[in-house]
Amino acid sequence: MMKQTSQPLSNVVDILTELVTKRVSTIQYLARTHHGNTHWFNTILLTKDDLKEMYPNAKMMKRSCQFYTLGMSLGQLLEIDSATDFAKALVQLLAEFDAYTNDGSKQKMKNIFRKTKKDEANYSHDPSNGEFVHLCIPHIPHELDYFEVLYTICDVLVETYHKFILDVDHTTPSYFELVLKCDSKFKKIFAMLSKELDLLARNAIKDELKLIDPLSFSNKMTPIDFDPH
Repeated sequence: MMKQTSQPLSNVVDILTELVTKRVSTIQYLARTHHGNTHWFNTILLTKDDLKEMYPNAKMMKRSCQFYTLGMSLGQLLEIDSATDFAKALVQLLAEFDAYTNDGSKQKMKNIFRKTKKDEANYSHDPSNGEFVHLCIPHIPHELDYFEVLYTICDVLVETYHKFILDVDHTTPSYFELVLKCDSKFKKIFAMLSKELDLLARNAIKDELKLIDPLSFSNKMTPIDFDPH
């Protein structure tokens, strides 16, 4: 990481632009795949029925609420004009989000990230629970549609990455470091979704192979030992 930021500024800009391009492509690909009309890395079509079976709304309620919360909070930060202020606020938001999703840390966060008047003046942000500076915790009275929430968070993440390069001509090494910190947090989400889709694809491929050669996938049948004599 330090090698990247010690390079000439033009190289940092190129690396940042390439990073954003790759991440946006990844986000859009994940979103398309969850629509149920894309072959996972050109292997097998993951249908909407397959996806709904793997991600029922009731089972995914916790993640849906977390993604919904993150999406709303990111939307608030996108209103910040300064790229550096945006990146700094995003670093803190993601730290708050990590702590919030870690049940054991919620009580500690009440004191660590309590909102101040200075924060309100700088970012015009008003969290509903008063415990965080940038994380907005909404009241969700009904069951969320996991896929709709996922599509929305993907759209917001695309806007977030595009925000990183809106003022690319004024990119500094310190700003690039902030972007990398944010990116490292987002990559965990992308990796989690990719791992789940990969597992779903592997299982779907196994199901297809069972149709071709069901005996080879039977755990109940003893392999036949053919006697050449």
